[in-house]
Amino acid sequence: MAVLHAAAFWCAALIFLARTPYVLRNPRGRAAWGATGVGALGLLTLGSVVPQTVLDGALGGTNLINLVQNVCATAAFWLMLRASTSDLPKRPGLASPLALLVVVVAFAVPFFAVRDRGGTDFHFIVREIHQPAMWLYGSVYMVGVGVIAAATLRYGVLRNPVALVVFRVGLSLVVIASIDELLSLTADHFGWFPAPLRDGLRLGFDPPFYLGIVLIVVAMASLTFRRWWRDVTCRRHHRLLRRIVRRHELRAVERDGDVQARTYDLVIAIRDAEVQGRTLDDAELAQVRSAELTLTRSLRG
Repeated sequence: MAVLHAAAFWCAALIFLARTPYVLRNPRGRAAWGATGVGALGLLTLGSVVPQTVLDGALGGTNLINLVQNVCATAAFWLMLRASTSDLPKRPGLASPLALLVVVVAFAVPFFAVRDRGGTDFHFIVREIHQPAMWLYGSVYMVGVGVIAAATLRYGVLRNPVALVVFRVGLSLVVIASIDELLSLTADHFGWFPAPLRDGLRLGFDPPFYLGIVLIVVAMASLTFRRWWRDVTCRRHHRLLRRIVRRHELRAVERDGDVQARTYDLVIAIRDAEVQGRTLDDAELAQVRSAELTLTRSLRG
């Protein structure tokens, strides 16, 4: 599973870094960007990149890294819910900061009630699952993540249909994994089912959960990369349209704004000149039509 953990971390971290320049210019995407960054931090605590003993050792070596990991995961999913519901007239209640605080406090309190957390242990929860506080800690965390993911699956919207499908598949995998882990924790705590079945439930968590995370991150990142490519394309169109405007000595008033708005202003100026009798050659007409097509696709998301 270390390979899957590392792959999920590097995917989230690289996309977080790639999105940073865009988000600095566009505050609208900061919730999704923050979700990717916080999620990458949570994945780092798994120990596949930096040994967990090193990370937990910096916190005192009492498995506090496990709580940090779960707080990061919960915050990341919550930020994803915020990001995907930003265009709704009213966000669901779970998207409020108070809801995040309630969920985190609800599983943090039983964590600190666990007796003798011992030294750093990746299987810390499994080792101490016989304690009611540990079962409550793990169960409340998984319920919180599962409910937030389910709410995002129900209410979350992405403008691109392909990205939306990938996003929903990833969320569905996270919900399935959360149910599996909740059942596994409960079975281990109360001694339900034969040992092989409990082991199977335990092993069934990682593949869907971390694959789901990768799909969610890729879906959200694809929107940023689409915007980035749109901006690159609009800059090219803007440069070519400016040449047409200068060549025909047209008056074009460009608004202060992004390159998409300025390209639109040039298209309008050129089309107005056509209506007034100005003739464009075939190459110029092709450039204007190409710019119009790009702008139309951009409006569709």
